[in-house]
Amino acid sequence: MRNWRLTLAAEALKGTVDFQPHQQNECLAFIVDRLESLLREQGYAYDVVAAVLAEQGHIPARAVKAVQQLAAWVARPEWRTILPAYARCVRITRDQNNRFTLNNELFSQSAEKELAAKLQEARSQSRSPGNVDDFFKVFNPLIPAINRFFDEVMVMVEDVPIRQNRLALLQGIVSLADGVADFSRLEGF
Repeated sequence: MRNWRLTLAAEALKGTVDFQPHQQNECLAFIVDRLESLLREQGYAYDVVAAVLAEQGHIPARAVKAVQQLAAWVARPEWRTILPAYARCVRITRDQNNRFTLNNELFSQSAEKELAAKLQEARSQSRSPGNVDDFFKVFNPLIPAINRFFDEVMVMVEDVPIRQNRLALLQGIVSLADGVADFSRLEGF
């Protein structure tokens, strides 16, 4: 859980203070805990704070902005369709120990081809690191294709290469949230 900023601070203090790696981890944990308390005191929901801090606690200023953005998204009426679409992708992939490689040539059904094309389009869009609004800007257009995919495609088929390719597609969608938030920590996930 080391943070490069704390590492730089430790190097700057070298000679006056012996700042060990485990102490850097303890310092970061203290900062994240304090930030969590401050955000909760400001009225942000525990699950929103936890989701963001899980991915961005090591960058407090960015985490505060992300909590503000996520809180606004959770309050939207369409949130009830956004979170379930993402959750479906996470639930079916989270127990996989391997990261699978996507091979577009293995797709045979139109729903999986459509979702793969939408994912490629989402990945090509410019996003600011950790920006929740940017994540949803690229994720939301995927929702109809995700729902169609789950309605029409059986992921866990016996054909191992086909199954792994479909899992790779879903892992790709899940990875869009890397560095943004751990949405599995949100209420209703």
